[in-house]
Parts: sequence; C-alpha cells; structure tokens
Amino acid sequence: MKAIVTNKYGSVDVLEYQEVEKPVIKNDEILVQVHACSVNPVDWKIRRGDVKWLTGRKPPRILGGDYAGVVAEAGKGVRGYKAGDAVWGMVHAFKGGTYAEYVKVKKEEICLKPENLSFEEASSIPLVGLTAYQSLICKGRLKKGDHILVNGCSGGVGLAGLQIAKALECKVTGVCSTSNLQLAQKAGADYVIDYTKEDVFKSKVMYDIFFDAVAKKSFSQAKTILKEGGTYVTTVPSLQSLVLGPFTNMVSTRKVKIIFVKPSTKDLAILKEIVEDGKLVPVVEKVYPLNGVREAHTRSETGRVVGKLVLKVV
Repeated sequence: MKAIVTNKYGSVDVLEYQEVEKPVIKNDEILVQVHACSVNPVDWKIRRGDVKWLTGRKPPRILGGDYAGVVAEAGKGVRGYKAGDAVWGMVHAFKGGTYAEYVKVKKEEICLKPENLSFEEASSIPLVGLTAYQSLICKGRLKKGDHILVNGCSGGVGLAGLQIAKALECKVTGVCSTSNLQLAQKAGADYVIDYTKEDVFKSKVMYDIFFDAVAKKSFSQAKTILKEGGTYVTTVPSLQSLVLGPFTNMVSTRKVKIIFVKPSTKDLAILKEIVEDGKLVPVVEKVYPLNGVREAHTRSETGRVVGKLVLKVV
C-alpha cells in the first residue's frame, strides 16, 4: 500500500510517499481502507521532534490521527462492523498510522460515519471534534446555559468547540482575527471578539469556561475573566499548567484542566448525532492528494488555517 513515511525528525522533506506493507489485523482489530485523513498541528510537531519527550527519540514511521473510510476486514472477535461499512475514527496521534491507504484500529477507535458527510468532510472531524467535546464536557463540565469563551474559534478545534457548545444550548463568545469574524458568526457564535482590535481581558464579561483551543493564553490571564467555579481548559500542556495546575485546583475555585484527547466510540457516536442534526458542520480549507502532504504540512505550520486541511487517499 502507499503511505507517507518518516524515518527521522525534520522539515517537510522527511515526509516520503512510499510503498509499505499493508497492516495485518488481529482478532480484535479492524482493517480500514482509508479514503481520507486530516492534517493536525500535532502531526508536524511530531514530525519536527517538538514533542519527542512524549513520543520517544525514534520517529514514528507513519503519521496521522484521524480518518474516514470503509471497513476492509473485521477480526473474528469484532462485532458490529462488517466489510463495506463506511466509518470514521481516531487513533492516538502519537501512535499514528492514518497517512496511508490502510490502517488497523481497535473497536474503541471507530464509529459509523455520519451519513450526511463525504469521506473528506468526515475525516476532518474526529481528532478536533473529540478534543473539543472532551475538553468541554469531560474537563469543563459544560452544561446548558453556560457562557464559554473559545480562544482561536476559527481553527479546527475552536470551530468544533463553538458548534458543540451551541448544540448544547450554551452562550458562546469566540475570539479570532478580523478575517474570520464572519466565519465565527456563521458557525453560531453569539459574540465575536477581534483580538487585533480588542483585549479580551479588559472585558467586563465573566465566563464559566475559558477554552483555549490554540494554547495561546495562560491560566493566570484567563482567571481574571472566569467566574467563581469556572474552568480554564487548554489543548497543550505548559510548565505552568502541569506543575502549578494541581496546586491551583486544590486551593482555588477556578480550575485548570489539560486535555489529552482519547479515542472513544461513545463520544464519536455523540458527535455523529450532532453532525447529522446539522449542528456540527465541518469547515475544510483545502483537500490535498496524499502525495501532497508536504504542501499541506507547510500550510498547517503557518498557524493560519481556517478549519481543517484534508488528505484525499482514495
């Protein structure tokens, strides 16, 4: 099968389009023919070696955390899936494997694909959707009527978080640049703050959750606009959040939470319902062929992607 292979850490030049062996599944695994996968910032952070303290010194051979495709084969111990089923899902990004024509997954890493999405659209959601959902629900304890602030609301995770919060009947303030104000409004934001013109921390509005979808603001900043009992959730751990977070959580009513997203069939099924209800709409900036991965990574590294970038495999 064709796949994008890395043999060392480095620039986009280490991404090689090569022929590799197709995965062989065990009795409790599923082989998926990947139709599309998406590019996430964690992919190029792994590729560059930025997070080798988490992934190890030896580079993963194949990157990629989410996918949409068709079941090619189900192990003898697998129930609920059969060859030909259209599916979507996520593997641990540090494990990788979806930048390829086939990927083997566990049952807890997969779910039937939303019927109203193409494979390209569907592949753009699992990692960012699960990150946003688990951040808001599992970490933030989001409930109906809460007012949340989404910092970076025009990126993949931010857009997913904005729409999920609105689906749960919450009030949402989004933060983005001037060029993305209309996108945030279209996605359902009740209020949008243009960070190039307004300092969100000078606002008199207080929030139940400060969701930092781009990991650009610290808890010490966020707590100034968090209500008593509010929660700050970040998508990337920092020294402050890792070291001081547990102490802060013991002594303060305002909490610090870090999301380490996990594959979850249960959570994917909830996202599927939200998507099919038309309340979570994917935003895909561009679709590249699998062998166009270098261009896709280069674009993603600018930090200016609106929504998601997708790699079309089939």
